[in-house]
Amino acid sequence: MSVMRASAVVIAAVGALGCADEPRVFRADAGPRDAGMADRATPVDTGELPVVDAGVAVDRPPVQTTRDFVRPGTPTDAPARFDGAEDPAGAPSLVYPDNETIIPPNLPSFEIHFRPGSGNDLFEVSFAGAVTVARFYTRCVSVGGGCALTLNETDLTQVADAARGRGNVVVTVRGTRSPDASTEANPVGRSAPITLGVTRDSLRGAVYWWASSGSIVRYDMGTAGARAELFLRGDLINCVGCHALSRDGTRMWAGRGPIPGLVATPIIDVATRNALGTPFNASFGSFSPDNSRYLASDGVRLALLDGANGMPVPGLAGGTTGSMPDWSPDGTQAVFSRPQVTPPFGPTGHSGASDLMLIPWSGTAFGAATTLLRSTGINNYYPSFSPDNRWVIFNRANGGSSSNLNAQLWVTPSTGGEPIRLTRADGGDANGNSWPKWTPFVERTGGEVDEPLLWFTFTSRRDYGLRIQQQGRSPDERTSQLWMAAFRPTTRGGDPSTPAFWLPFQNIDQGNHIAQWVPSLQRQECGTGMMCGNNETCIGGRCIGAPP
Repeated sequence: MSVMRASAVVIAAVGALGCADEPRVFRADAGPRDAGMADRATPVDTGELPVVDAGVAVDRPPVQTTRDFVRPGTPTDAPARFDGAEDPAGAPSLVYPDNETIIPPNLPSFEIHFRPGSGNDLFEVSFAGAVTVARFYTRCVSVGGGCALTLNETDLTQVADAARGRGNVVVTVRGTRSPDASTEANPVGRSAPITLGVTRDSLRGAVYWWASSGSIVRYDMGTAGARAELFLRGDLINCVGCHALSRDGTRMWAGRGPIPGLVATPIIDVATRNALGTPFNASFGSFSPDNSRYLASDGVRLALLDGANGMPVPGLAGGTTGSMPDWSPDGTQAVFSRPQVTPPFGPTGHSGASDLMLIPWSGTAFGAATTLLRSTGINNYYPSFSPDNRWVIFNRANGGSSSNLNAQLWVTPSTGGEPIRLTRADGGDANGNSWPKWTPFVERTGGEVDEPLLWFTFTSRRDYGLRIQQQGRSPDERTSQLWMAAFRPTTRGGDPSTPAFWLPFQNIDQGNHIAQWVPSLQRQECGTGMMCGNNETCIGGRCIGAPP
């Protein structure tokens, strides 16, 4: 039976979319099942006291704990096989994640992608923190012309533990080859290191998104062992696509039909999925924080509706043009996009020069709209307020707002000021980064500099490391996936975002869009005399949806 011993190591301290926009069939270069996601690392007692340079600050204690984990199918003495001379020609290269990515500690899984060096068939993936190092030993699990190490929830706990104190770990991959007839240790190649941040706070909330199969899917970050579950079923004809959730997660409006806005649909109660009131036509919308009002748009003009039944109510000047509204969390105003030339129609978005507008809310009526960000010829669209009301994230692109590969991520202070491109989160040009949305909480980074941190998600048609390699494909052959990045609001004079990471609970074999976050899932209670509907199952007194 294998055991693990933590070794005390003395070290030197050193310094708007339609359902047919996605390909009908999409296969990633390798699916999650090929990555050994169910594999459990086997802890082993190496009996070693290796010297590890983990970049410990001079005021840190010079004692480091090393924990080794050996993957199934890997020699149990793997930690002892990395004593050979350094061989630069045999150095692996890290592909994913990008340097300085930040992740929360409670992801269901996370992957490291790398290309092996010459002759490598045995690897050590190291996560070195200030006082703890977690090392994983593995053969190459083949994916997209390279290798992947999949970390499950237990593994991520070890990585998060290593990140404590400093708030990050240094990730390095070393590669060697299996022993041959020679008695000498084989050469060892070492990758260039990257830094991976791990926050102190867990990611909170639940997320709903539209899958290109035509349905809405959801996932609860607050439940250990959760899985994605179907929420509203649709298909390519009766598509459930563009949707808006109330900030408390109790109500939703979701458009149906092959083109959003052409089919009248009602507001629904999320727990029961029961319709509330009268169906209405819309393409975009946002609930007031108290759910009393729903600010809707057909893509051209805004309308104010009762948040409980969808009926028109007074409080907004007739003929107010604009689309893609978002009500601020404090309820004092809404932001929306307004084309400088009013389009004849716009169920799936608009193109051309578009301004971002603010409109104040008194509690009973909207006042006159003012310009937050004036366009100089470019399209500014899909605005969204941050949970602290201080920022508006949005898309910017030349051309249309729907499925634009040139869409970029930008942010601007909600009080006005110069917009900032979120270059690190964008990850380059022509990635089709769209529909940015914040999570509902202000978190903390932890680490040596404990600061506020926000999370935001967006849809992207970029490569996912070695698993999805699609930059060479034509635009209509690329698939959209959900990505997340951190936002550091205290950043001064630069890009406050970090490189993004792929959200691991989505289906990699289909397009995923419009991730919207709420504090928690609303579920129907079940049990004696209370049955679940909507193809759900009663588990622990709550109705749980089927896998998507």
